[in-house]
Amino acid sequence: MYDKSNLDTHDRSISSLRTLRLPEDEDIFWFRDDLHQPYPICPLGMTTIQKHHAWGYHVGAAVTKLPPSKGGHVKIYKGRAMLGFEAITDPDEIAKRSAEFNKLLEYARPNWDTFYNGYINEVKQGLIFMASVHDGFADTDLHQALRRSEAINRRNWEIHFILMYVADMLYFGFEAFCKEHGLAEKEFTVMLKGLDTMATKTDAGLWELAKLADACGIADTMLKLDAKQVLAHLSKEPQGLTWINAFHAFLDAYGHRIAAGHLDIIFPTWIEEPSPAIDTLKSYIAKARSGWDIRADREAMIAEAQAAADAFMATLSPEGKAAFQEQLEIGKKIYRFQEDHGFYIDGASTAGLHDVAMAAGRRLTHYGLLAAPDDVFFLNYAELEETLALLAENRIPALYHFKRLIPPLVKERKEGWDQVALLKEAPLTLGKIPEKAEDPILVKVFGMVDEVLKAGKVEELKVMDIFEGYPGSPGIAEGIARVITSFEEFSKLQPGEILVCPYTATAWTPFFPRIKAVVTDTGGMLTHAAITAREYGLPAVVGTWRATRSIKDGDYIKVDGNAGVVEVLKKS
Repeated sequence: MYDKSNLDTHDRSISSLRTLRLPEDEDIFWFRDDLHQPYPICPLGMTTIQKHHAWGYHVGAAVTKLPPSKGGHVKIYKGRAMLGFEAITDPDEIAKRSAEFNKLLEYARPNWDTFYNGYINEVKQGLIFMASVHDGFADTDLHQALRRSEAINRRNWEIHFILMYVADMLYFGFEAFCKEHGLAEKEFTVMLKGLDTMATKTDAGLWELAKLADACGIADTMLKLDAKQVLAHLSKEPQGLTWINAFHAFLDAYGHRIAAGHLDIIFPTWIEEPSPAIDTLKSYIAKARSGWDIRADREAMIAEAQAAADAFMATLSPEGKAAFQEQLEIGKKIYRFQEDHGFYIDGASTAGLHDVAMAAGRRLTHYGLLAAPDDVFFLNYAELEETLALLAENRIPALYHFKRLIPPLVKERKEGWDQVALLKEAPLTLGKIPEKAEDPILVKVFGMVDEVLKAGKVEELKVMDIFEGYPGSPGIAEGIARVITSFEEFSKLQPGEILVCPYTATAWTPFFPRIKAVVTDTGGMLTHAAITAREYGLPAVVGTWRATRSIKDGDYIKVDGNAGVVEVLKKS
C-alpha cells in the first residue's frame, strides 16, 4: 500500500532523479506550476513532457544566450510539478550574454517569419511521424517509434523555448514603445485583436459544423442527446453521416490536443474522446441560430484594431509613425505565435506522444502485462522503453520477466497517484523567495505577483469577496459564475456564464464565444486566457491566485477587466 506517512514516496517512485529535495533545493526560488500542470502528474508525464519542459528551458537559454538565466528547473513535489529559477548574477557574464541575445533580436525582428517558420516546420514534420504510429507495428518498430517520438517531443520543447525567449522580448519592445508614448496595456492590446490563429480557426471550424448540423436537419436531435451519444445516434441517419464525415475531417485538422489542455499525457485527446468538442459545438448551434456569425465578429475585431492603431498613429511624428508601424507588426506576429505554438507544441506534440504511448499500452495489454491500455501512464519512460526493448529482443522470456515486475508497480503507482490528489496541496512557493517579482517572464506569463511571493502557501491567500488580478482584457460584466477546475467539468459551462478556472489553454478556446467573461487563478498578460479574451471582446481578470477558492458555482459576480478587480455580488 501507498505510504501516506512519507509524502515524497510517490515522488521518488515516479522519478528519484527529479524529486525536489529539501533543504538541498532551498537555495533557489521554486513555485508550483499551476499554469501548465494544476493537478498531480502521472509517471510517464513527469518523465517525458515535464522532463522535456526543463530541458527545453536550458537549451533555449543556451542557444539564445538569454541574459538573466540559464533556464528553469522542473521537479516533482507532493505529486505536483514545481518550477525552479536561479538567476545569473555575474555582471560580466550578463553583459556578454546580453550582447549575443541582442544580436539575435536584431535579426529576428525584421525576419520573424523566416525565423519562426524554420522551427515550426521542423515541429510539424515530427508531428507527422508520431501520427503515423499504429497498432500494426511489429514490436521492434513500436519500440523504435517510442524512442523517436520521445526525442521529437524533447526537440519540440527546445524549439518552444528558443522561440519563446525571442518572441517575448520582442513583445516587450512593442510594449515599452507604447507605454513610452502614454498608452496603457489595455489600450495597446486592442490593436492586436482579430488575428487569424490555429485557435480561431478551430472556433471557425466548430461554427461551420454547427451551421452544417442545422442544414442537415440534425441539430435538434444533437441538442437532445448527451454528447457521448451523438456520434453513435447520428451514424444511423443518412444526413447524420454527412455531418459525421465533416466532424472527422475537423478532428483530423484540430483534434490532436489533450482534452484537459495541460502538460500531462495521461488525458485523452479530442480524437479519442470528442465529447468536449461536441458539447461546445452544441452551444454554438444556439448562438448560430440567434444570428451569430463568427466571420463578422472577426471582421469587427480587425476594424476595431485598425481604428485604434490609426488613432494612435495620428499622434506621432513621422519618425514615430515609422517606428510604431514596425513595432505593431512584430507585436501582431508575436501574438499569433503565442496561440500557434501552443497548438503545435504544447497541444499537438503532447497529444502525439500520448497517442504513441497508448499504442504501447495496447500492446502491453495484449501481452497481459497491463490490465488496460491507459495503465501505461503509470510507468515512467525508462521502464516503458526497457519493456518494449526486451519484448522486441526476445518476447517469451520478456513476458515471464515483466509479469512479475509491471502489474504490482502499476497498482502501487495508481494508489499513490490517488492518494497524492487527496493530500494537502503542495506549497505555492518554496526555497529562496525573492522580495519582488521583477522577472518579466514570471510576471507576464505566470502572473507571479508580489502578494503571492509573500504568501508562500496558497492557504495564506485569503478567501475574499473582492480581489484583484491583472486586467487581462478590458470591459465590465456581471453574471453567474461557473467554476471549472478540470476538463471533465466542461459540459457544466452554460452560455452566458462567467468562466472561473485555474488557467486556460488552447483546449479551452472554443468556450470563449459562449461565455460572458473569464477569471483565472494563474497567468499574466501573455497567457492564453488574456489573449483569447481580448480576441473575443470579453472582460478578463487573470492571475488572481484565489478565484477558484473565493468564488463558488452559482455566485453572481462582477468582473472589471479595466481595473483588474473581481467582486462577488451575491452568494449562490
